[in-house]
Amino acid sequence: MIMNKFIASICLLLCLTGCERGRTVVVHAIANGHDVVYSQVHVIGQLATFRCLHSESGQCHYTVVADDCAPASTACPSPPKRFTVGEGNTMSFTSLPSGFRSCVAATAASDGDCAPFAAAMASASP
Repeated sequence: MIMNKFIASICLLLCLTGCERGRTVVVHAIANGHDVVYSQVHVIGQLATFRCLHSESGQCHYTVVADDCAPASTACPSPPKRFTVGEGNTMSFTSLPSGFRSCVAATAASDGDCAPFAAAMASASP
């Protein structure tokens, strides 16, 4: 009986501490009937996890900018961040700007949906 109350109180405590909801952004790009890139970005509080599920190049190329930098703003408070995650791997950060925006592509070239982010990077560079 005491053990049941203890377990119930631990469960309640865990539920109360885990009340912050996260957000997940899924990008699944298909061209000419085949997958180009498939990615998930999951954010809970300060923790952002980037997961490369599939990429035709074997790598997901990410660009991350502060929310007020995208797209192509001239007043970026911090420089954009670029990084690559191999297919099947994840990368986590705790230091990204609050409300950041991200873009993912199968190649490092800034084309398609990532073009506005490339413009933001150019305007933030000295």
